[in-house]
Amino acid sequence: MAIPRVFISSTCYDLKHIRENLKYFVKTIGYEPVLSDDGDVYYGVDTHTHDACLSEVATCQLFILIIGGRYGGEHKDKEGSITNNEYREAVKNKIPIFALVENAVYSDHHTYLSNKKSNPEFYEKIAYTSIDNIKIFGFIDEVRQSGINNSLVSFNNFADMESYLKKQWAGMMYDLLAERKRSDDSRITNRLIDDLKIATEKSAELIKVLLRTTDAEHAEEKISEIDLKAEAKTFQEFIEGIFEIDYLSPHTIETYPNVNDYKNWYDFLVATGDFKITKKIYKDKENQYLMNSTGMIAEHLPLNANDSALYNAIQSSFEALKKLDNKIQNEIIQNMVCPF
Repeated sequence: MAIPRVFISSTCYDLKHIRENLKYFVKTIGYEPVLSDDGDVYYGVDTHTHDACLSEVATCQLFILIIGGRYGGEHKDKEGSITNNEYREAVKNKIPIFALVENAVYSDHHTYLSNKKSNPEFYEKIAYTSIDNIKIFGFIDEVRQSGINNSLVSFNNFADMESYLKKQWAGMMYDLLAERKRSDDSRITNRLIDDLKIATEKSAELIKVLLRTTDAEHAEEKISEIDLKAEAKTFQEFIEGIFEIDYLSPHTIETYPNVNDYKNWYDFLVATGDFKITKKIYKDKENQYLMNSTGMIAEHLPLNANDSALYNAIQSSFEALKKLDNKIQNEIIQNMVCPF
């Protein structure tokens, strides 16, 4: 079972006991702690240790930043310390960040800001007992001035940190569950609206047919044709829903592949040029998936596991599309592509 990886970023030696306590805390709740001084970072033979730490950040799902009184070593290439750049890597990868700062440093930072306003010519020359480098205050400003995820909490001891992280992670779990519920409700509502729209269109066409024909045999044929058309329209809805898109890339109907030339729905989509088939290995088994032009992969829909209800529903709607005459086919296809 996959579990969240938690990157713990700070200077190592002055905060060693804090880092050890955090490692134990993260393990007790079932997550995997990642610490550079604990052998959790892979140092490739062709990679500098600084870059290896940054690469490891991107593989984690949570990021704990601890700011103490030591600035730490400068990164070999980038501006700022190694810890500074680990934080920036987490921001770049949109990883949730939980930042904490030692209380003495936090207090001196307020004094620093006051001096910056009242003594702009001398504030950087003032000695602050809680830090070894004034750049630490600049780093605190960077964290606090971030557009999002800029919370910074002070702590006196590990108990403060543990209490804060427990509350924050519980709140994050609540938000994730609430968002999942909202997404499910939204999907159900949208599907019901789409089904209602198709049913309304179908009813309108049925009424027209029944009013125009007195031949029962032809009426049955028309009804079957309307049913087929309604099912074929769901092909577009399936693709747009799976890949969260409104349209495919701009095409003219003349440049679009003919649906009748393809047995499977995904082969037709690949032929449009908007999709391609990619492979991923999961538990030693290679699966094929459809990927769109933005790189989004339909991971819940492996193409070589064609016994799923969703797969069969898409294939059924594609078969219905193939059975329609060319004019109606073109109308449905035209609705799938960007109108401009």
